[in-house]
This record gives sequence, C-alpha cells and structure tokens, in this order.
Amino acid sequence: MKIVYIVGNLGNSGGIERVLSTKANYFADLIGYEVHIIVGGKRPNSLFYHFSDKINFHFLAIDFPSQKPWHYMIGTKEKELYYKKVQQLLVRIKPDVTISLFGQDAEFLYKIKDGSRKILEFHFTKNYLKHLGESLVNDKYRFFRKYWLLFLQKREEHIAEKYDHIVLLTQKDKELWGGGDKFEVIPNPLSFTTDKQAALENKLIVSMGRLVYPKGFQYLIRAFSLLKDKYPDWKITIYGEGHDKELLQKEINTLSLQENIFLKDPVQNVESVLLESSLFVLPSLYDGFGLVLTEAMACGVPCIAFDCECGPSEILTDNQDGFLVEVKNVEELAKQMAVLMSDIQLRKAMRIQAKENVQRFDLIRIMEKWERYLNN
Repeated sequence: MKIVYIVGNLGNSGGIERVLSTKANYFADLIGYEVHIIVGGKRPNSLFYHFSDKINFHFLAIDFPSQKPWHYMIGTKEKELYYKKVQQLLVRIKPDVTISLFGQDAEFLYKIKDGSRKILEFHFTKNYLKHLGESLVNDKYRFFRKYWLLFLQKREEHIAEKYDHIVLLTQKDKELWGGGDKFEVIPNPLSFTTDKQAALENKLIVSMGRLVYPKGFQYLIRAFSLLKDKYPDWKITIYGEGHDKELLQKEINTLSLQENIFLKDPVQNVESVLLESSLFVLPSLYDGFGLVLTEAMACGVPCIAFDCECGPSEILTDNQDGFLVEVKNVEELAKQMAVLMSDIQLRKAMRIQAKENVQRFDLIRIMEKWERYLNN
C-alpha cells in the first residue's frame, strides 16, 4: 500500500508530530508500506522526533503568511501554490490513501483527482475553537475574537462535510460530530513501551505541554501554592515552550514558588523524565486526547487530569490509575494531589493499574486498527 500524509510543518515538539512519527515509522518499517510525507513548510534544521530512513519526505518550502480574516474569503497566492504543488505530487506518487492532518490542505484536498481515498485525521476536539474563544477572558477584543473563532469552527465543520472518511481520537468527539459511518475512532498509539517502572519515591511532579493558556498550567501552579507549606520538599517540573512562558514564570514568582516549580524546555527522551517522577498532572482545559497521559501510565506513574470535554476520561479510570478533577477546580486539584503526595502505597497500587490499563493503547493494537481501516 502507498500512503501519503500531509502536514503543515514538521520541526515542532508537539503531539501531532510525535504521533505522526510513530505511525509513519510503523507503516514504513514494520508493515512495509510506501510512506510519503508532504510538508507545506521548509525543511527544519533537524526533526525533533525520529523518522525512518524509509520514509519519503517532500518539503514544499512555502512561506505561509499569518492568516488574516480576508484570507479565508479570497485566499492567498501561497495557498494557490500549495494546492498546485500538492496536486502535482499526488498525481506523480499515485497513492492509495492520502491522509490530511486537517491543516490548510484540508480546504482543497478533496478536490484533487489522483485516485486516492482522502482521509481527515483530527487531533483536536470538535469544539476546541469554541473553548479557545471562551478562554480569552483578559483580551480586550474578546467579543470579536470569540465570534471569529466560532466562524472558524463552522468553517471546519463545512470542510469536514466534503470528506467521506474522518478519523477521530475519542468516542466523545464522535458524539460531538454527530456520529455516523463516516467517522472512525482510533486513539493515539503509545509512542514507546517499557518494562521499567517509576519507583515513585522522588518528591517530583511532572507536567508537559505547550505553555499556553488552554493547557491550564496556571491552575497547577495555583494548586501547588495551597500545598507548599505542607509539602515544602516537593518539586514540579513543567516541560514545554510557548508564548505564555513569561506569564507562568511571573505567577510562580508572585506565589514565591521559585524553589518548587520549574519551567524547562521540551525533552526528546520523555520516558527517562517520567521514570524519575512520582506523579503526573495534566491540567488542560480542553484536549483532543492526552498522549502524555498514556506515556506516564506506561511508566507506571499515577496521573491527575482535569475532566475536560474529550480525552482524559477515555484514558484514565478515576480512583484506579489516577484521578479526574473538575475543570479549573484548583481546590479539588490540590486535594487530589495531596492524596497521592502523602501516600506512596496508593501511588504504587495505582502504578500497577496504570501499567495494565494503558496496554489498550499498545502500538501494535492501535496500528492493527489502522491497517483494518485502511484495507477496508
């Protein structure tokens, strides 16, 4: 089988890039599919994640401008060039399946007559733009931005209607899209497996993600501020990058937590970091899935997550391998953190369940679902 993935850029350390590398490597190395990845942007100096040498890359080097409202109405010369280059490549490659990660290419991919089946792969929740608009509490233009984001969501729904095959990450998201045969639910696969397990003895809490408001790190910081007097020896390390780094550091400083909470750059070896931790917290206000939760569970680390609309509730089993907490409830988050921080035996009991429960996201199990889906 010949598969083409299309993605906007490939130099970032995000979850989409991590999952793409995992799946593309599996198809190329273990199944023997001919895999191509078309990248709209330039070739980065280095790729954050490892990609197999068997994968064929096509970097189009298009310098996309920042999206302005009128670009959605009249388009841009860059989009026209993108369309032409992708069309030329697909006609030349002649893939069996072309998979869009719902970037700008989704606007035109369904129009290209190259003989391949077109699949949209959606890595967010359907309502992520709506949630983003509701989170702009400190933006003086929030009224206009909120309705602009709602327009963009309706636009994404309109684009999705053009496709017969859409892959989602959770059952809840399928319900939000209205269900139907065109939607298939295939969770993200584990990006690694390990026989090792965290000792859970270090007084260390880990969290990961982009340093932006929707990831909710400000709530994790505030929750720990309620615990620092009782647990002064505990530390939190947040791995990520993003435009809210200064704001988060300011909050840490304001709450006098400089000796307890640390912001660090993303790491490639996630496993080694998680194995040294005793608790993982995902305070996302909304999420498409929560890949880092499965990675923490694979290392036997108990997890706490906000019970946002999609994702965590289909990964964690509350009170078994971790805790689900009401979104933005700082006091409840602090309470559940304290439960695990104070009880190593509970952490170890949850470690056993986490290692067991996460096996349903095992790479081979998930990729066998992909194989069946593509062959059908």
